[in-house]
Order: sequence, then C-alpha cells, then structure tokens
Amino acid sequence: MTVVAPPAARPTESRLPGGLLPWVAGNLVVLALFLLDYRFFKNGLIHANVAWGRDFANVWTAGKAVLGGQVGLLYDLKAYHHFQQSLFGPIGIHNYSYPPLTLPLMVPFGLLPYGVALAAWLISTGWLFVRAASPWWRERAGLPVLLVLLTPAALANVWAGHYGFLMGALLLFGWHALERGRPYLAGLCFGLMAIKPHLAVLVPLILMLRGEWRALAMAAITVAVLVAISLLLFGMKPWHDFLTITLSFQASLINANGSFFRLMSTSTSTALLGLHCPRAITNAIQLLVSATGVVIVARVARRAALADVAMLAATATFLVLPYAFNYDLTVSAMGAALLMRSGTQGPLERIGAIAGFMAAQLGMLLAALGLPLMPVLLIGLAFVQYRVAMRGAAVDPTARRDGRAGEALAHSA
Repeated sequence: MTVVAPPAARPTESRLPGGLLPWVAGNLVVLALFLLDYRFFKNGLIHANVAWGRDFANVWTAGKAVLGGQVGLLYDLKAYHHFQQSLFGPIGIHNYSYPPLTLPLMVPFGLLPYGVALAAWLISTGWLFVRAASPWWRERAGLPVLLVLLTPAALANVWAGHYGFLMGALLLFGWHALERGRPYLAGLCFGLMAIKPHLAVLVPLILMLRGEWRALAMAAITVAVLVAISLLLFGMKPWHDFLTITLSFQASLINANGSFFRLMSTSTSTALLGLHCPRAITNAIQLLVSATGVVIVARVARRAALADVAMLAATATFLVLPYAFNYDLTVSAMGAALLMRSGTQGPLERIGAIAGFMAAQLGMLLAALGLPLMPVLLIGLAFVQYRVAMRGAAVDPTARRDGRAGEALAHSA
C-alpha cells in the first residue's frame, strides 16, 4: 500500500545527506585551491595573474567601464586587457563573455572598492540562492537550508567568484513559481536567465511540453525588454562585437589546449579533445550525449512532478552543452544531495548520486590526473534522476498536475 504523507512528515534526523564523507571529500579540491591562492597572493593578485575572486574581476571591470563611458572596450580583447591592467596591475588576459544586457547589473559593483564589491556579490547572490532553494530543501531534506552553500559546486562558485548562485536562484525561483501556479513570475525569472542564456537551454522545451505558454511568453517578453534596454543605453555596437568576436572566442575555449579551464569544464567535447580524440569523433559523441540529455528531459517533462523534472533538467543541461563549467552546477549538486537524502534505490543509484554530488570538484582532480571524467559523473547523475522521476510518476500518475511525484515516491512503502 502506498501512503502519501505531507511534507511536514519528512525525516528529522540531522545527519548530512549521504553522510559526512561526500561533503568533506567533495570539497577538498577547492579548499586546497583557496590555500594555494592565499599562498601566492601578493599585491592584489594571485601568481601575478588573477585577482582574488577570479572571474568577479570581469564583473567589477565591466562596472568600471560602464561608469567611465567605455563600454566599447568590453568586447575588444586587447583593449579590455589594457583596461584591466590599469585597474589591477599586471593581470593576465581575461575577457568579458556576457551579453550587453548584463551591463546595468554590473554598475552597482563598479561603484565599490574591489574587495567590498566581491563580498557584496557573493553575499547577495548567495542569499538569493538560499531563498530560492529553501522550499525545495526544507520539504525534501528537512535540514538547514544554509547547507546548500556548502555543496562542492557552491564552494567552487565562491572560489571562482562566478554566477552560479545567481543563475541557480533564478532557475529555482522560476520552477517554484510555476509549481505554485504563478506562470508570469516564472517567466520573468526564466527570462532574466538571459544573463547566461545557455544555462536555460532546456527551459523552453519543458515549458512547451507541459503547455506552460504564459510562462514561455513572459520569458520571451522579458528577454526582449532586456535587449531593448541595452540597445537604448549602449547602442548596437556592443551587441555586434559580442556576437562576432566574443562568442567566437568562447567557442575556441571548448578545446582548452591544456589550460586550467579544462579542469573546470563539464563538457564532453572538452574532455575528449583533451584526450586527443579526433574532432569528427568528438563532435559525434557530443551530439549523442546532447541528444540523450534532451530526450530524457522530454520523456519526463509530461509525466513527472515539476520538482523532479527541474532537478533532472538542471543536470541534463550540462550534458547538452559543449561549453559549460563546474561553478554553474549549484542546482545540480543540490538535486544530487536531495537524492542522497531519500531518492535512490540500490547501491548503484546511490553511488551515482554521490559521484554526481562531488562532480564539481572530484572532476577537477580527475582531469588534473589525466582522466577528464566530470561529464561521465554528470551523465550518471542524470540517469539516476531520470529513474527516480519516472518511478515517482509511476507511483502517483496524478503528479503531473499537482507536483506530488517526488513526495509520493519518498513516502511509499
């Protein structure tokens, strides 16, 4: 007999999902990187090459450029490098890889000293991520929500000074709003993901398959408004340069050529090219992995509870994309932790969930050892999430309407 219990009846044991070991071992790489950065931090730079907070240097630089009326240099690699040198000293080559619609967001951080701005960035985006994760974490894990800031992906994002908390928050806010019957708010959140649009690649597919046309329309309107505002403020040239120069440069990073980026990549293509796989074979395998990610999400989109679909899609996104990095795995790692808490059946599924949870940092270590297996870890996690979502839909066929599948599965006997 199957009994569907309310969320309040969740287990109250205080132990970490999966036990202490995955949380400790899964964060050792970034803890070591923090120590190395501190060891070689001098005159505001690490190894005389990068700023503390790493990619946040681009956020702060963009804010300074906008405030100084120098938007044009943001998408000119040489001019951008010279401008950053004027701000930081002998910093290594960076690039501003985000569309012009992000530039208004950068301005408040450009008004602050660098260290204060970095702290404000991490605190504000971390706070948003905690708020967005709270209804998912409390109902399914029954543990303090601040733990979502301690997953391997979350700490990798803190170390990199990146967008992982912000993008994860928008994704979670959007799905939760849709689950609560607020499609326009959901569409607004999804539209704001145009800050890094590739991370929302599966969102339109899910919305279409579930018939959420109002949310889809609102997302499209939000993107259109953001683009229009950026055109009014900055003109067409930044968009032209972004589309013709920046995107081409970013695509070239898929083949990491032995750079540090390869350690952080979630890409099947980057992993195979790092193993000197021929380009044609690499492209074929990437296409197969991408298609698999699309198919498994499409299969659950109509059948399973929205919460289960959302967690699967968060991981499958990194199967689909040939260009993505570990600091954006914040929602995927949270989903893996929820599986470790109550969603797996059998040792193989449990291993898949734990390995996927640790992927953001374990993958870096393996890649450094010549085994770029982060994509494999994420493929394993995606298939565990797929199996759990399909089981949940089978336990309660009405879950498609009311979002109960994951809870029904967790409370079945």
